[in-house]
Amino acid sequence: MNREIFNIILIHTARTWERIRIAQTHQEMPFDNIGSTDEIEQIATTIYNNDIIQGFLTLDNTDGYWADNTDEGISDSYIEGQAEQIILDDYLN
Repeated sequence: MNREIFNIILIHTARTWERIRIAQTHQEMPFDNIGSTDEIEQIATTIYNNDIIQGFLTLDNTDGYWADNTDEGISDSYIEGQAEQIILDDYLN
Protein backbone atom coordinates (compact mmCIF):
# COMPACT_ATOMS: atom_id res chain seq x y z
CA MET A 1 0.00 0.00 0.00
CA ASN A 2 1.21 3.47 -0.85
CA ARG A 3 0.75 5.07 2.58
CA GLU A 4 1.10 8.64 1.30
CA ILE A 5 -1.72 8.22 -1.23
CA PHE A 6 -3.87 6.34 1.28
CA ASN A 7 -3.43 9.14 3.81
CA ILE A 8 -4.49 11.72 1.23
CA ILE A 9 -7.59 9.66 0.45
CA LEU A 10 -8.30 9.22 4.17
CA ILE A 11 -8.12 12.97 4.80
CA HIS A 12 -10.42 13.79 1.89
CA THR A 13 -12.84 11.08 3.00
CA ALA A 14 -12.94 12.46 6.55
CA ARG A 15 -13.50 15.99 5.23
CA THR A 16 -16.37 14.74 3.09
CA TRP A 17 -17.90 12.79 5.99
CA GLU A 18 -17.79 15.91 8.18
CA ARG A 19 -19.23 18.14 5.46
CA ILE A 20 -22.14 15.73 5.01
CA ARG A 21 -22.61 15.33 8.79
CA ILE A 22 -22.96 19.07 9.29
CA ALA A 23 -25.65 19.21 6.60
CA GLN A 24 -27.78 16.50 8.32
CA THR A 25 -30.70 17.14 10.63
CA HIS A 26 -29.26 17.55 14.12
CA GLN A 27 -25.80 17.18 12.51
CA GLU A 28 -25.89 13.42 13.12
CA MET A 29 -24.62 10.44 11.16
CA PRO A 30 -25.44 6.75 11.63
CA PHE A 31 -22.27 6.33 13.74
CA ASP A 32 -21.01 8.39 16.67
CA ASN A 33 -17.67 10.19 16.46
CA ILE A 34 -15.63 7.21 17.66
CA GLY A 35 -17.54 4.68 15.55
CA SER A 36 -17.26 6.85 12.47
CA THR A 37 -13.47 6.49 12.36
CA ASP A 38 -13.73 2.83 11.37
CA GLU A 39 -16.33 3.67 8.73
CA ILE A 40 -14.25 6.52 7.30
CA GLU A 41 -11.21 4.25 7.10
CA GLN A 42 -13.27 1.58 5.30
CA ILE A 43 -14.56 4.12 2.77
CA ALA A 44 -11.00 5.34 2.17
CA THR A 45 -9.85 1.75 1.65
CA THR A 46 -12.61 1.18 -0.90
CA ILE A 47 -11.58 4.31 -2.79
CA TYR A 48 -7.88 3.41 -2.59
CA ASN A 49 -8.58 0.01 -4.14
CA ASN A 50 -10.71 1.27 -7.03
CA ASP A 51 -9.49 1.06 -10.63
CA ILE A 52 -8.79 4.79 -11.03
CA ILE A 53 -6.54 5.05 -7.96
CA GLN A 54 -4.80 1.77 -8.72
CA GLY A 55 -4.23 2.93 -12.31
CA PHE A 56 -2.67 6.14 -11.02
CA LEU A 57 -0.34 4.18 -8.72
CA THR A 58 1.05 2.10 -11.59
CA LEU A 59 2.14 5.02 -13.76
CA ASP A 60 5.60 6.48 -14.07
CA ASN A 61 4.28 9.64 -15.72
CA THR A 62 1.00 10.86 -14.21
CA ASP A 63 0.70 14.06 -16.26
CA GLY A 64 -2.89 14.46 -17.39
CA TYR A 65 -4.07 11.26 -15.69
CA TRP A 66 -6.95 12.82 -13.76
CA ALA A 67 -8.19 14.88 -16.71
CA ASP A 68 -8.02 11.86 -19.00
CA ASN A 69 -9.64 9.35 -16.64
CA THR A 70 -12.16 11.20 -14.47
CA ASP A 71 -15.04 13.61 -14.94
CA GLU A 72 -13.66 15.78 -12.12
CA GLY A 73 -10.27 16.30 -13.74
CA ILE A 74 -8.31 16.55 -10.48
CA SER A 75 -7.58 14.04 -7.75
CA ASP A 76 -9.06 15.98 -4.81
CA SER A 77 -12.44 16.39 -6.46
CA TYR A 78 -12.45 12.80 -7.67
CA ILE A 79 -11.69 11.40 -4.20
CA GLU A 80 -14.27 13.58 -2.47
CA GLY A 81 -16.86 12.72 -5.12
CA GLN A 82 -16.25 9.02 -4.59
CA ALA A 83 -16.46 9.43 -0.81
CA GLU A 84 -19.68 11.42 -1.07
CA GLN A 85 -21.29 8.82 -3.31
CA ILE A 86 -20.35 5.96 -0.97
CA ILE A 87 -21.54 7.85 2.11
CA LEU A 88 -24.85 8.80 0.54
CA ASP A 89 -25.49 5.33 -0.91
CA ASP A 90 -24.29 3.20 1.98
CA TYR A 91 -24.95 5.30 5.07
CA LEU A 92 -27.78 7.72 4.41
CA ASN A 93 -30.14 5.94 2.03
